[in-house]
Amino acid sequence: MRTNYFWFVILFALHFHGFENCNAIAMNVEKNKTHKGVDNYVVEVYNVLEIALTGSKSYSNPFSEVEVTATFTRTGGKTIIRPAFWDGNNTWKIRFAPTETGEWNMVTSCSDVTNTGLNAISLSIKCNPYSGTLDIYKHGFLKISDNRRYFVYDDGTPFFYLGDTHWLYIHERFNTSNRKGVASQFKYIVDKRVAQGFTVYQSEAIQHPHGSNGNATDGSHNGIDEEHFCNFRDGFDEKDIAGFKNIDRKFKYIADKGLVHANSAICWALDPADYPDAYSEEFMAKLGRYWAARYGAYPVLWTIAQEIDKNMYNKYDSVSIKKWFAAAKSISDNDAYHHPLTAHMENTSKTVASSSWWGNKAYHNWWAVQWQGGNIMPVAKDFWNYSPSKPSVLYESPYEGFWTDAKGAVGVGYQAFQSGIYGYGYGSNGIWNDLYSKDPPDYGTGYEMPLRYLNWYDGINLTGAKQLIFLKKFYTAIQWWKLVPRFDDRSWSVFADKSQSLIATNEKELYVVYFFNKVPSTGTLKNMEKNVSYTAKWFNIRNGIFTIIKTFQTGDSTWTIPDKPDSEDWILLVEKNQP
Repeated sequence: MRTNYFWFVILFALHFHGFENCNAIAMNVEKNKTHKGVDNYVVEVYNVLEIALTGSKSYSNPFSEVEVTATFTRTGGKTIIRPAFWDGNNTWKIRFAPTETGEWNMVTSCSDVTNTGLNAISLSIKCNPYSGTLDIYKHGFLKISDNRRYFVYDDGTPFFYLGDTHWLYIHERFNTSNRKGVASQFKYIVDKRVAQGFTVYQSEAIQHPHGSNGNATDGSHNGIDEEHFCNFRDGFDEKDIAGFKNIDRKFKYIADKGLVHANSAICWALDPADYPDAYSEEFMAKLGRYWAARYGAYPVLWTIAQEIDKNMYNKYDSVSIKKWFAAAKSISDNDAYHHPLTAHMENTSKTVASSSWWGNKAYHNWWAVQWQGGNIMPVAKDFWNYSPSKPSVLYESPYEGFWTDAKGAVGVGYQAFQSGIYGYGYGSNGIWNDLYSKDPPDYGTGYEMPLRYLNWYDGINLTGAKQLIFLKKFYTAIQWWKLVPRFDDRSWSVFADKSQSLIATNEKELYVVYFFNKVPSTGTLKNMEKNVSYTAKWFNIRNGIFTIIKTFQTGDSTWTIPDKPDSEDWILLVEKNQP
C-alpha cells in the first residue's frame, strides 16, 4: 500500500505541475514518506527550512533575468513573503523560518511565468514547537524594545548583546586548522565564545583578502585550504556560488550554536567606491535582495558595511553613498522578519548620531557605535538624546592585544552599559584580523603585520573575554534594561573624578556606579529616598565577587560613599531594601 500511494502522489503531481518539475516533487514526496500526514515539510518554530526548486528553463544571466518569490501563509492569516535566491545551474532556493506553530502553505511566483519549475509551486509546511534549549529559538528573533533603547526577543524578553568581532570570518578555515588537536579554526572560535557566554557574532563581508588583492607575498590567504569567497567586480555569476556556499555553512553553524549574527552585507565597504563601473545602484539593490533572501531567515542583525556611516572616511560623497543606501533599503524591503538594521559607523571622532548620514533613513533603527577611547560621556549623551530613540551598541572599541590590554577591553564594556549603550562588541587581536600564521605570512588583515602578530589561537584565549561573563551576569542580575544613565547630572551624584565615574539608576530603587579612576576616592550619591534602608556592595569586575559594604538608613537624600577597596576598577551597587 505504501509503495502504491507513493507513485499515486508522483502521477498526481505530474498532472498539475508538469514533467519539468517532477524531480523536485519526487524528492519532496520521498523525503516525507517518513512523516505522518500530507505536509511536504516539517520544521520547528524559528528554525530555517530550505526548499529547493529546479527551473524548467535556462538563462544566460539567472541573477539578473529572473526573480522568484515565495508567499507563506499560516492557517489563521499570518503571511511571510520570502525572496528566493539563485544557487547555480537551474537551482533556486527558498529559506523560510516560521514564526508561529501550525500549518503553513507556500505558493511561489516567478517573473517568468512560463518557468513551470519556479512559478506557482505549492507546498505545505507543518511548524512544531521548538524542542531545544537555545534562547534565540525559545524566545524568537530580535526586535527593538517598546522604549526603543535596547533589543528584545520576539516575546519581549530583553536580549543581552555581548558580541565578538570577526571582520575576516569568510576566510576562517572551516575544515582545517594549523593548531594541533583543533580540527576547525572557525568552529573552535565559535564554540569558545559560546562557552564564555557571548550572544552575538559580528562579521564583515570582506570577500577578498583584505588589503592584498591576492598577492601571496604580503600576508594574504593563499594556502591550499583557503576558503572560497565571491568577487562581484565582474558581476555575479556561477563562479561566485562557491563563495556563498562557504558563507552558508558559517551562517548555519553560528545559528545552530545559538548566536545572533550581526553581519555586514555583500562585499568590502570600499568596493563600490574603488570599482564604480562594476557596482551600480541597481546592482547593489539586487545584491541586497539576494543577501536578504539567502540569510534573512537566520537570527541576524543587519550592519550593512564597515564604517559606512558617514562615508568610509571621505571615500564616498553624497551621490556615491547612494549605492550603499540602495543595498540597505533592498535588504529591508525584502526582509519580512524586520531584523533591526544599522550601518557600521566611523570612529566617534568623525561621526555620532547627530552627524550621521543614515539616522534619518526609514530602514535604519539602531546605532553601531565605534568609540576608541577618551571621555565616553559626551559621545553617549549624543546617542542617548537623539530623536527618535534608537538602541546603541558599542560595536567596535579598542581590541585586546592590539590597542589595549584585558583591563581596557573589559572596562569599556562597563562604561558602555553605564552610559545607556546597551550592548558591547569585544574584539581581540588574532581574531578580528584573522592572523593564521606568521611563517609563512598568512594575515587576513595585514594592517601593522608582522609587528603586532598574535596567532588566532592565542587571540581567542586572551584574558579579557573570560572576564566579560562577569559583566553579563552582573547587569542581567540587576535588570540592566531598567537603568537610566544620569551622566553628569549633579542632582544624582557628586564624584571626586566625574570623568571616570559613571552612574546609572533604576529610579531611586537601585544605584550603579562604575569607578575607573586610578585612586580609591569616590564621592556622594544624591536624590535617594529619605529615611529608607539601602544596602551597598562592591562588585569586583575581575572575579565577579560581591563584598557587602553596609546596610544603612538614609537621613536626608544623600550618602557618602566610602573609598574603593583599592585603586583598581570597581562597581558600586546600592539597592533599596524592601519592607
